[in-house]
Amino acid sequence: MISIWDGIEEYISVVETGSFTAAADQLGASKSFVSKRVSELETRLGVQLLKRTTRQVSMTAIGERFYASCRDMRRSLASASHEAAQMQQTPTGKLKVSLNDTFDVNFISAVIADFACQYPGVGIEVHAGSREVDLIGEDFDVAIRYGDLIDSSLRAARIGYLSFCMCASPAYLAEHGTPKGIADLKNHICLSDLSGHWWFNSTDGAEKVRVNGRWKSNKGAALRVAAVRGLGLAQLPIAFVRSELASGALVAVEDEWSYYDREAWAIFAPGTPVPATLRLLLDFLSSRFARTQLRPWMQTSLAELDVFLAGGSSLEMEKVS
Repeated sequence: MISIWDGIEEYISVVETGSFTAAADQLGASKSFVSKRVSELETRLGVQLLKRTTRQVSMTAIGERFYASCRDMRRSLASASHEAAQMQQTPTGKLKVSLNDTFDVNFISAVIADFACQYPGVGIEVHAGSREVDLIGEDFDVAIRYGDLIDSSLRAARIGYLSFCMCASPAYLAEHGTPKGIADLKNHICLSDLSGHWWFNSTDGAEKVRVNGRWKSNKGAALRVAAVRGLGLAQLPIAFVRSELASGALVAVEDEWSYYDREAWAIFAPGTPVPATLRLLLDFLSSRFARTQLRPWMQTSLAELDVFLAGGSSLEMEKVS
């Protein structure tokens, strides 16, 4: 299988030594091997990088630009390798993290706190708020966000799922019954964010549904309190209402149609390579977020979630791609 790097080391060596013979000596290879690798690189790229005569080798204009890019990549790779080796020994530095406080930040704060315990040499600065921060302008290392991504110029790593359930107090369900489907929501009092919409899983990814109710808030905590007080149905993250579900203060609708699963993302500024300290945090986050969608009746998963929220072992997770 051809690698994108094939021929690049040989090309750089020819440019820097000034000849195929000198490059071969530097690399410990034959002159014919070096020449073949560079020719194959030119063929693969569809451009001429070097002008060859019997007396000298020189770069074309395209070759000069390509060499500059390759040289920068080599330096970045060397820097990344050195940084990773250093971080593996004694991770140090500072990370500035943005969290969205629409829902209780305890869930993600517990993860970051565990990270700080594991890497005492890394300083953590956590900012929680509802506004979209300027990662580059405000010098944030990473932001944790959920659902669709807005700024395509930033880099993103999916770290898992945030699963929402539809829930209400026992008193509300006793009086109004349990909704039988999305169409039945018009017959119910629904607590929502300021947009007045709920979201549901669909074959197209997500379905937005307008709901009616007399209680709206941009904070999950306010919606949770209203639901416990019996003011209506709420759609909230399972991890956010886990204790209320366990105590019986809230009851979740168990029909699969009633759930919504939002992807959880770590958003960070573009650049190569990713700083080693940030990579450590991204790997740590991906090891602690749910790999699959949670449901309240998954007692084993929820028991593990209780341990996780208390700062113990984690759920089964997947790596950041």
